[in-house]
Amino acid sequence: MNINAKLRWSAAAAILLLLCLPIPVFAAGTWVTETISSSDTGPGAADISGSNVVYDVLYNEAINYSTPWPWGVLLYDADAGTTTSLAYVSGTDRTFLGGVQTAGDAVVWFEDAGDAFVLFEDASALDINNSVFLYSLSTGTNMSIRSSPEARWPKTDGSRVVWSEIDDETETSTLLIYDIAAQTTDILPMDPWDASSVVLDSDTIAFVDVNTSALVLYDIPSRKRTVVSVPIRTNTTFRHIHGYAMAGDVLLYNTLTVEDSPKRSFNTLTWYSIKEQTNVTLSPVTGLPVENLTEDDKAATFRMNALFTDGNTLGWALETGISESDFITVNAETGAVSHLKIDGDVAFPSIDGNRAVWVQSKMLKDSHLVLATWQGPAEDEPPETAVPETTSTPGFGILCAAGALAVGVLSFGKKR
Repeated sequence: MNINAKLRWSAAAAILLLLCLPIPVFAAGTWVTETISSSDTGPGAADISGSNVVYDVLYNEAINYSTPWPWGVLLYDADAGTTTSLAYVSGTDRTFLGGVQTAGDAVVWFEDAGDAFVLFEDASALDINNSVFLYSLSTGTNMSIRSSPEARWPKTDGSRVVWSEIDDETETSTLLIYDIAAQTTDILPMDPWDASSVVLDSDTIAFVDVNTSALVLYDIPSRKRTVVSVPIRTNTTFRHIHGYAMAGDVLLYNTLTVEDSPKRSFNTLTWYSIKEQTNVTLSPVTGLPVENLTEDDKAATFRMNALFTDGNTLGWALETGISESDFITVNAETGAVSHLKIDGDVAFPSIDGNRAVWVQSKMLKDSHLVLATWQGPAEDEPPETAVPETTSTPGFGILCAAGALAVGVLSFGKKR
């Protein structure tokens, strides 16, 4: 092959190679943030559904073992800009509120009747029951749907509620499920590793099995289990689930790999399609699909309870410096990516449509609740429909044009 032919083939190959390079997607818009909690409350965790934001708070951030801890559950209406108290405990007996979550018409949380300090001081505290509460947004009514010594961490999808309890005989954790319409309770045959991380969405429950440490999807009607990821242990490597979020067809999960040689650990972020049962590895830094993680990807550090999704948008929060964070979202349909730099620590992020919430602090101080609203080219254009500034992969027209250019290069050489 002569030198001109080589050059022509090299030019064509270069053009085709460019088509294979991933091009970042940036949604044409931005997140606009505002603080929605008052200065006399320390938010613990939060959740959002539609315009409803619910969060549990410790009043006056009263971390003092010699005084009561007053706790509350608050509801913020993002449309009206108003805050309503749903529950309050004085904390005189170390009672606290937590595990708040909302979906549809339902808000759930649990009241813990006493912490470890009380149990050590007074054995009679073992006879005090915890309560799981269900609040109806439409009627404004609140009711206890379960009272037992170990009832904790309720989750709801709007039609059902699940929570964990410890079996007195086996001392293992189990899940109970409550049908809101029928007002009936059943026991589910599963033993979650961490009940606070269990996710309920429609007919599916995601959890990590305590016996196998596998990430499992449980279908409620059929009682079928689907194992998504299992831990891997070798002489030099240990890999296990380190966090997950689920909604709709999206299961987003993070696995932590610990290596002995060289001694290091890194996270792998995976997007699993529940319908297709397929996995895609994402770069935690760029949000793009990758075959292999870069060193920057492996160096990424996730925030507490960092993963979130509403089924249309998936996202996570990264630690990028000392009390500095990145809030990253990916559109499940278009692949459009948004990045928000945050001057502070981010915990318990949650998203629904064009709104997101998280608890933010700076150097473990000034804890407050942030509401972020997506503003694209049009005010009513959420991230999932915003026109991206670039595309994630070359479109059909670009492929045709580039292909024609490559053919032209070769044809031009032949004519000469």
